[in-house]
Amino acid sequence: MFQSRFGLFDGKSWESLLQRIFKDRHGGEGYFEMPTSPGDFGIEGYVASGIAFQCYCPDKHYNPDRLYIKQRNKITKDISKLKLNEAELASRLGGTLIKNWCFVTPEISDNKLLKHAKSKEIEARSWNLSILSPDFRIDLHTAEHYEKDIHSFQAMQGKALHIPGITLDLPFPDTESIDYEENILRKTIARVAAGFRKVEFDMENSAHKSKVERLYSSTLDGFLRYNKFHDELNKASPLIYQKVKRLLSAFHQHVAEWSDTLNATPDVLTEKIRSELTELLIRETSPSVDYALASKIVANEISYWLGACQLDYSE
Repeated sequence: MFQSRFGLFDGKSWESLLQRIFKDRHGGEGYFEMPTSPGDFGIEGYVASGIAFQCYCPDKHYNPDRLYIKQRNKITKDISKLKLNEAELASRLGGTLIKNWCFVTPEISDNKLLKHAKSKEIEARSWNLSILSPDFRIDLHTAEHYEKDIHSFQAMQGKALHIPGITLDLPFPDTESIDYEENILRKTIARVAAGFRKVEFDMENSAHKSKVERLYSSTLDGFLRYNKFHDELNKASPLIYQKVKRLLSAFHQHVAEWSDTLNATPDVLTEKIRSELTELLIRETSPSVDYALASKIVANEISYWLGACQLDYSE
């Protein structure tokens, strides 16, 4: 199976998913699936407007160099099928000229594939085939071209929404007005110190200090990722994002109240918030949000609340 940012796929499952997306997107424009029986003619479907699709996903995961070779060879092989099967394709296209041949693959890691596609595009034009438009073009599509469609169909199948790892980005715009580093450090020390209970906490103690540094680093990182994480979630599924946003807004009322009223240590209060919010998200948004995604949402939210002082601990 090939590990993509949208989950595991092999050739069959990738094509099956994409066929559903093509039919949903282009059904009203006249989309026709091209089954492989009695032969594979180099396209797996086409739209009456002249767009043809060919799907490709390797059956196992490859490093970037090997993936490029597999994709390059697939394009070469399938473009040649247009020439070899011109008559057969003409009888099935019914007068439609292929203007755009879209190679749809989960991901592309080497831009040499674009160079190869353009060379094969020029070559195919030189054949002057009756089934190709004079301005014939090869397009390279990845899963990101169909991101919302993929998430929608995966949700219909009961699969959890998958958000890949997110790189560190600049904090959201109003952080300059917040002393978030001081807030996070102060609360990190309080959380770690509470965990020692009867043992006297001492920042001069290397073991105590290292615990604070690790927790501080992860909390600050979550705070700085906050805006980017929410943007990615919204991009992946606006519907799920809006539902999650409403739940977080409602839940925060409990956080504010618990901060003022619960007789709990910082570590206990934080863990209560984490566990109850995670459970709420899974219960209210299943199957789109599973434990892994819920945990990411909660971690980012707690980091933000701590940095922005929306979650505080009684002195």
